[in-house]
Amino acid sequence: MLLTKRADHKITWPSVWTNSCCGHPLPGEPVDHAVLRRLSYELGLTAERADLMLPAFSYRAEMANGIVEHELCPVYRVTVDQALAPNPDEVAETRWMPWKEFAEGAQNGLLAISPWCREQVPLLAELGSDPLTWQPASPDDLPPAARP
Repeated sequence: MLLTKRADHKITWPSVWTNSCCGHPLPGEPVDHAVLRRLSYELGLTAERADLMLPAFSYRAEMANGIVEHELCPVYRVTVDQALAPNPDEVAETRWMPWKEFAEGAQNGLLAISPWCREQVPLLAELGSDPLTWQPASPDDLPPAARP
């Protein structure tokens, strides 16, 4: 599992450890294409495909300063075998962790991670102990708002 620490100057959750990358699709852009675009922009990585894991994931989180995020946020799995080139506008640090160690730490409150990442972990853990064996969901399972 690739964790990233959000850049210190980010408006929301600066300097917080989170999932590999996040972003929003452009108008009319399929979400899986947006995932690959953001992966390239934030981490300098290219991948052939993004597998849909949690099609209807959404969260609501409020920062201490009153900023609220309330987003529909489908979760994808991407596998890569290449060197990272993090974009400092997005990422302050990166860290690879074995899935089991990450999931246990996140679910037991041992890791300080973003609120959306904390909510995603138990849902992903329900898919099994090995992320490479998780069966992707169908794009038909995406909520209408996440379809181009």
